[in-house]
This record gives sequence, structure tokens and C-alpha cells, in this order.
Amino acid sequence: MKIPSEISKELAEEIGWHIGDGSMNFYKNSGKLKGFYQLRGHIKEDKEHYKKRIKQLFKKLFDIKISLREMPSTRVIGFQIWNNKLIEFKQRLGLPLSEKSEIEIPKTLLSNNRLKKAVIRGIFDTDGGIYLERKNKKIYPRMYYHNFIKII
Repeated sequence: MKIPSEISKELAEEIGWHIGDGSMNFYKNSGKLKGFYQLRGHIKEDKEHYKKRIKQLFKKLFDIKISLREMPSTRVIGFQIWNNKLIEFKQRLGLPLSEKSEIEIPKTLLSNNRLKKAVIRGIFDTDGGIYLERKNKKIYPRMYYHNFIKII
């Protein structure tokens, strides 16, 4: 595994995916604490995105070859990996362990417009959407987001 030396637009976008659909923690595995990371999306709506973008970007950013898995019983597609270095790197960026009831976008991403746009793109890719609403014989574009992010 490699650790990115700087926060690029692509890393900022990946951080957005993590904020939206990722989770990480340290768990006991074979008697030792090991870092566990997972990223999951909708089995149909996100399938192409995982195949064409997420899988390639993880290889490019971290030199990690991920194996995608479909889980029909929970209607998700995604991956999980055991990797201490990845979890420690993400912690240094300010991403939390365990459940994300409240999560902050790392401040370093908010101070740079290119990175801010990239992280928001990643968040929106995972937990957002656009639809058209008919109202009063007109069509209105609507955006939505399903999560709670604290922006300071």
C-alpha cells in the first residue's frame, strides 16, 4: 500500500465517498487489533460507479486492488479490506472510527476551492441525488442529500 503524499482532487473526492458511504474501525482479528475499512453503495444504481471509478481510484491513490462484491440480501455493492495503514492515514485526515452519527469535512479540504468541490462531489456521489418535480404545471429540479455533515 502507498500513502498519498499530498491531498489531490482525487483524494478529496475519495474522502467524500468515505464521508457518505464508508466506515472504518479497529477490530480483533486473529487475536490482534486490525484496521477494517468498507465502502458500500446501492447494488444497481452505484454498480457502474464502483466498477469504473472507485475501483480504479483506489488502485491509483493507495495501490490497493479491491475486489467488488455484490450483496443482494442487503442490496449493496462494495468492498471491505483489512489494512492498518489505510485506517491510520484516514484518521490523520480527521475521519472518525466507528459509526458516523456526526462527521466533519476535514478543514484542509474546506480552505481550498478545488478540494472543497471535489469532496462535495464525492459526498454527493454517495448520498445525494437530483430529480425533477412537477408542480403547478412546471418542472423544478430538486437536489437532495441523506446524511449529517458538520461543516465548521
